[in-house]
Amino acid sequence: MKALSTLFFAALVMSACKGPKEDTPVEVAFSPDEEHVEEINTECFRYYGDKDTVLLTTHVDGMKITGTLDYSLFEKDKNTGTIEGEIRDDLIIAEYTFMSEGVTSNRQVVFKNTEEGWKEGYGEIKTVDGIPVYVNMDSLDYSHQIALTPVPCD
Repeated sequence: MKALSTLFFAALVMSACKGPKEDTPVEVAFSPDEEHVEEINTECFRYYGDKDTVLLTTHVDGMKITGTLDYSLFEKDKNTGTIEGEIRDDLIIAEYTFMSEGVTSNRQVVFKNTEEGWKEGYGEIKTVDGIPVYVNMDSLDYSHQIALTPVPCD
Protein backbone atom coordinates (compact mmCIF):
# COMPACT_ATOMS: atom_id res chain seq x y z
CA MET A 1 0.00 0.00 0.00
CA LYS A 2 2.86 2.33 0.89
CA ALA A 3 4.49 1.64 -2.50
CA LEU A 4 1.20 2.49 -4.27
CA SER A 5 0.93 5.84 -2.42
CA THR A 6 4.55 6.65 -3.22
CA LEU A 7 3.97 5.83 -6.90
CA PHE A 8 0.82 7.99 -6.98
CA PHE A 9 2.67 10.91 -5.30
CA ALA A 10 5.58 10.60 -7.77
CA ALA A 11 3.18 10.65 -10.73
CA LEU A 12 1.44 13.73 -9.32
CA VAL A 13 4.74 15.58 -8.87
CA MET A 14 5.89 14.69 -12.40
CA SER A 15 2.68 15.90 -14.00
CA ALA A 16 2.97 19.19 -12.12
CA CYS A 17 6.55 19.68 -13.38
CA LYS A 18 5.64 19.81 -17.06
CA GLY A 19 5.59 23.62 -16.95
CA PRO A 20 3.03 25.99 -18.39
CA LYS A 21 0.86 24.81 -21.28
CA GLU A 22 2.00 26.20 -24.62
CA ASP A 23 -0.64 27.37 -27.08
CA THR A 24 -0.80 25.68 -30.44
CA PRO A 25 -0.35 27.91 -33.55
CA VAL A 26 -4.13 27.75 -34.11
CA GLU A 27 -4.85 28.91 -30.55
CA VAL A 28 -2.36 31.76 -30.92
CA ALA A 29 -3.90 32.89 -34.22
CA PHE A 30 -7.46 32.90 -32.85
CA SER A 31 -6.70 34.11 -29.32
CA PRO A 32 -5.27 37.60 -29.70
CA ASP A 33 -4.26 39.52 -26.59
CA GLU A 34 -6.72 42.07 -25.16
CA GLU A 35 -5.09 45.10 -26.80
CA HIS A 36 -5.29 43.45 -30.22
CA VAL A 37 -8.93 42.43 -29.69
CA GLU A 38 -9.95 46.07 -29.30
CA GLU A 39 -8.04 46.99 -32.47
CA ILE A 40 -9.74 44.33 -34.61
CA ASN A 41 -13.13 44.39 -32.92
CA THR A 42 -14.49 47.54 -34.62
CA GLU A 43 -13.24 48.82 -37.95
CA CYS A 44 -14.59 51.31 -40.46
CA PHE A 45 -14.19 51.35 -44.24
CA ARG A 46 -15.29 53.93 -46.78
CA TYR A 47 -15.46 54.55 -50.48
CA TYR A 48 -15.75 58.19 -51.41
CA GLY A 49 -16.14 59.04 -55.10
CA ASP A 50 -17.21 62.19 -56.93
CA LYS A 51 -20.89 61.66 -56.13
CA ASP A 52 -20.93 58.28 -54.34
CA THR A 53 -20.23 57.22 -50.76
CA VAL A 54 -20.30 53.76 -49.19
CA LEU A 55 -19.56 53.32 -45.48
CA LEU A 56 -19.07 49.94 -43.76
CA THR A 57 -18.57 49.62 -40.00
CA THR A 58 -17.71 46.13 -38.77
CA HIS A 59 -17.70 44.47 -35.36
CA VAL A 60 -15.77 41.19 -35.43
CA ASP A 61 -16.21 38.46 -32.84
CA GLY A 62 -14.18 35.43 -33.88
CA MET A 63 -15.56 34.43 -37.28
CA LYS A 64 -18.85 36.30 -36.80
CA ILE A 65 -19.33 39.82 -38.09
CA THR A 66 -21.99 42.45 -37.51
CA GLY A 67 -22.10 46.10 -38.38
CA THR A 68 -23.68 48.82 -40.46
CA LEU A 69 -23.61 49.42 -44.20
CA ASP A 70 -24.74 52.64 -45.85
CA TYR A 71 -24.92 53.38 -49.58
CA SER A 72 -25.32 56.87 -50.95
CA LEU A 73 -24.96 56.42 -54.71
CA PHE A 74 -25.63 59.14 -57.26
CA GLU A 75 -29.12 58.94 -58.81
CA LYS A 76 -30.02 55.88 -56.67
CA ASP A 77 -32.05 55.53 -53.51
CA LYS A 78 -30.02 55.83 -50.31
CA ASN A 79 -29.78 52.51 -48.41
CA THR A 80 -28.99 52.39 -44.69
CA GLY A 81 -28.88 49.17 -42.73
CA THR A 82 -27.12 46.46 -40.77
CA ILE A 83 -25.12 43.38 -41.68
CA GLU A 84 -24.89 40.08 -39.85
CA GLY A 85 -22.80 37.20 -41.10
CA GLU A 86 -19.41 35.56 -41.06
CA ILE A 87 -15.87 35.88 -42.28
CA ARG A 88 -14.59 33.09 -44.54
CA ASP A 89 -11.01 33.37 -45.77
CA ASP A 90 -10.88 36.81 -47.43
CA LEU A 91 -14.67 37.20 -47.70
CA ILE A 92 -17.37 38.85 -45.64
CA ILE A 93 -20.64 36.98 -46.28
CA ALA A 94 -23.59 38.63 -44.60
CA GLU A 95 -27.29 39.34 -44.67
CA TYR A 96 -27.93 43.04 -45.23
CA THR A 97 -31.15 44.38 -43.68
CA PHE A 98 -31.72 47.90 -44.95
CA MET A 99 -34.20 50.73 -45.26
CA SER A 100 -34.79 52.41 -48.60
CA GLU A 101 -37.62 54.87 -49.23
CA GLY A 102 -39.39 53.75 -46.05
CA VAL A 103 -39.34 50.05 -46.96
CA THR A 104 -37.26 47.45 -45.09
CA SER A 105 -35.60 44.81 -47.28
CA ASN A 106 -33.03 42.02 -46.97
CA ARG A 107 -30.39 40.73 -49.35
CA GLN A 108 -27.08 38.93 -49.20
CA VAL A 109 -23.86 40.91 -49.54
CA VAL A 110 -20.39 39.53 -50.15
CA PHE A 111 -17.24 41.62 -49.84
CA LYS A 112 -13.78 40.40 -50.84
CA ASN A 113 -10.59 41.78 -49.35
CA THR A 114 -8.51 42.82 -52.38
CA GLU A 115 -5.31 44.85 -52.78
CA GLU A 116 -7.45 47.94 -53.42
CA GLY A 117 -9.70 47.34 -50.37
CA TRP A 118 -12.99 45.56 -49.65
CA LYS A 119 -14.96 45.15 -52.88
CA GLU A 120 -18.55 44.00 -53.11
CA GLY A 121 -19.19 41.03 -55.34
CA TYR A 122 -21.99 40.88 -57.89
CA GLY A 123 -23.43 37.92 -59.73
CA GLU A 124 -26.43 35.76 -60.46
CA ILE A 125 -28.97 35.69 -57.63
CA LYS A 126 -31.84 33.47 -56.53
CA THR A 127 -34.39 33.92 -53.77
CA VAL A 128 -34.17 31.61 -50.75
CA ASP A 129 -36.74 32.06 -47.97
CA GLY A 130 -37.64 35.45 -49.44
CA ILE A 131 -34.06 36.76 -49.43
CA PRO A 132 -31.98 37.32 -52.59
CA VAL A 133 -28.72 35.32 -52.33
CA TYR A 134 -25.93 34.57 -54.77
CA VAL A 135 -26.13 31.34 -56.77
CA ASN A 136 -22.35 30.78 -56.85
CA MET A 137 -20.04 32.84 -54.64
CA ASP A 138 -16.99 31.50 -56.48
CA SER A 139 -18.05 33.29 -59.66
CA LEU A 140 -18.83 36.76 -58.26
CA ASP A 141 -17.48 39.77 -60.12
CA TYR A 142 -15.29 42.23 -58.17
CA SER A 143 -13.95 44.15 -61.17
CA HIS A 144 -15.70 47.48 -60.44
CA GLN A 145 -13.90 50.54 -59.04
CA ILE A 146 -15.69 50.86 -55.67
CA ALA A 147 -13.18 49.72 -53.03
CA LEU A 148 -13.76 50.37 -49.33
CA THR A 149 -10.57 51.40 -47.56
CA PRO A 150 -9.92 51.79 -43.82
CA VAL A 151 -10.87 55.08 -42.18
CA PRO A 152 -11.03 56.16 -38.53
CA CYS A 153 -14.35 55.28 -36.90
CA ASP A 154 -16.34 58.33 -35.75
